[in-house]
Amino acid sequence: MQPIMSMTKEEIAEAIQSFLSRCSIPYQRPQMDEPLLQLCYNEATKRGYMVEGDEELKPFIPQGLAIAFTAYAHLDITMQVWIALTTAGAIYCDDRLIKDTSSINVFWERLFRGERQADRALNAFADLILEARKYFPRLTANLIASSVFDFMNSIILDKETLGMEVSPAADNYPTFTRTLSGVAQLYALAIFPAEIEVDRFIQAVPSIMTYISDANDIFSFYKEELAGENVNYVSLWAKSRGCDKIQALYGIIQETAEAHEKVIRILEGEPAALEAYYNFAYGYVGFHTVLDRRYRLDELMLS
Repeated sequence: MQPIMSMTKEEIAEAIQSFLSRCSIPYQRPQMDEPLLQLCYNEATKRGYMVEGDEELKPFIPQGLAIAFTAYAHLDITMQVWIALTTAGAIYCDDRLIKDTSSINVFWERLFRGERQADRALNAFADLILEARKYFPRLTANLIASSVFDFMNSIILDKETLGMEVSPAADNYPTFTRTLSGVAQLYALAIFPAEIEVDRFIQAVPSIMTYISDANDIFSFYKEELAGENVNYVSLWAKSRGCDKIQALYGIIQETAEAHEKVIRILEGEPAALEAYYNFAYGYVGFHTVLDRRYRLDELMLS
């Protein structure tokens, strides 16, 4: 039985279009970069992340590549491959380990001890996080690791709070859980090439994190409505504020657009950092549209 949607398809399309217009970002539908995808497969195989008979990570690599070649096209190929494989590992954790979080519970304990993880895909994810030190300054690599730590905890939190009623007074709880689960700090920091010093962009990172997390919720809302989800960010936002979902969606659009505008103001005196952010912000839309099967945005007939 098809879930009853709280908004029509046309209303959701109009809301997303308003977000894109507010941020002056065009709607794009890039095609998957097949040569780069094959490069990612080859690299994963060479590293031992995929072997014959154990390719748990492979189905998630195209999704990881989707954000790498769209939002991070301004970075070199080595960085794009790292982002693709790291994202594949994160999606694997989110999709496959939510029902049984036992391996996530001991993820950091095993990582700190230098022990192997519960399976090949999880071990690859740990390896990639440690490898951040090769591509980023030490502080940035540390912040990336802490972002992944929060993400792993969010999966455990989702399981342990399943069915929990959200208090109307807890209006900042949805933002707290979204910050944990979105790995936004990692993706915000990865925007900037290593040659751009941290003090040139770090003040913009909190607003970039808001843009990353909230924009993803905006673009995810349609497919979540089709699935009848009611524990997503829009639903939690609505429940905690005592409003309906359409009001919540437009409220999130407002805060996302404001965050985008704030980033531009913060970085306006740093041309290289601002250019990197613009490349990311435009490409981030393409990340969601290239994954038609996941986000189903093509059904909304956006222009």
